[in-house]
Amino acid sequence: MNYKPTLIFGRISIAISLLLIVSLLFIDCNSDRLADIKETEEILRKADASIQNSITQKNIDSLMSFYAEDACLLPTAEPKVEGKAAIKREWQHIFEIPDFNNKSTLTKIEISKDGSMAYTMGTYLATMQGEDGSPVEEPGKWVTVWEKQSDGHWLIVVDTYNTDIPPPDHK
Repeated sequence: MNYKPTLIFGRISIAISLLLIVSLLFIDCNSDRLADIKETEEILRKADASIQNSITQKNIDSLMSFYAEDACLLPTAEPKVEGKAAIKREWQHIFEIPDFNNKSTLTKIEISKDGSMAYTMGTYLATMQGEDGSPVEEPGKWVTVWEKQSDGHWLIVVDTYNTDIPPPDHK
């Protein structure tokens, strides 16, 4: 009869050991996931800074290197722009606006649980010359959806921005 406490104690010890092993594996997986998230955040921060630099320099080829072939741009008060070639034409049109400049600030990065998609969000202040020649400021916000490609690179699949300036009154 003395064997029962030992048997129970042995089973409890095995159960506790298994629980500890599973916990350690879970902690290790979470630390790997956190490292992946931090790495992806850094990649997207650098991409955002490069995009801002491309816009400031009006370097269309550099800017377009961040877009997927089937990307979609949703500009303010304009129809949807689909495909990299059409997005390039849209940005060329924007770059032709007299005295156009854009200062963007990244405010948020979110990454999907499986690490295949992400979005970045921020604000912008665009400045340009108005139709009457006077300077115009347009504050606004933007969201960019990124997809991780099979080669590991991140490309923009959806890009949108819109102004904070209220629309004109409608009567």
